[in-house]
Amino acid sequence: MKKFIYIPVTVGVLAFGGVVLANTQNSETPAVNSTTNQAENGTGNSAQENFLSFDEVSSKALGIANGTITDIELDQNARTPHYEVDVWYDGYDYDLKFDAVTGEVMEQKKEREDRDDDDFEDNGVAAPADENLISSDEAIKAAQAVAKGTVEKVELDHEDGVAYYEVEIEDGRTDHEIYVNATDGSILEHETDNDDDDDDRD
Repeated sequence: MKKFIYIPVTVGVLAFGGVVLANTQNSETPAVNSTTNQAENGTGNSAQENFLSFDEVSSKALGIANGTITDIELDQNARTPHYEVDVWYDGYDYDLKFDAVTGEVMEQKKEREDRDDDDFEDNGVAAPADENLISSDEAIKAAQAVAKGTVEKVELDHEDGVAYYEVEIEDGRTDHEIYVNATDGSILEHETDNDDDDDDRD
């Protein structure tokens, strides 16, 4: 990600224990189905229409490890389209893989990992509590207000003491990378890569 300058409007003291993702169990947050957006943009096909939504996959992952999700990615190019989900739970990092259509667990790994707050402390920022972060579904909703299309990846990260979600959206012709502030849902940056531009350079 390109460096960006973030000027907080009125942000309280952050309290964040490493890079984590708020659970997507809020019933008020609408499930985001990437295939619905494909239909709206004319980019869906019969196979993609059967894919589970990010919200459905999140629920399955949290059923295995009821912690906090740090990464969800849809891989449509593999022989078997699947979601890859990373969950932090009780001192362990879970790497889970789900069939994108059936939701079947294809792979499950876990390894001990100590979370490190040094990156935040080095920047003079207190670590914000998990509950102070918006959920991945809220980040997707904010990103889709900027760009409609198929959500392919949602990842929580931080830079210069600012926690943010990177949301990747593909609308058939343009790839969008949208950076959403993880504390207030504001858009920090929006990058695009147009397929036509790539063709012109060939």
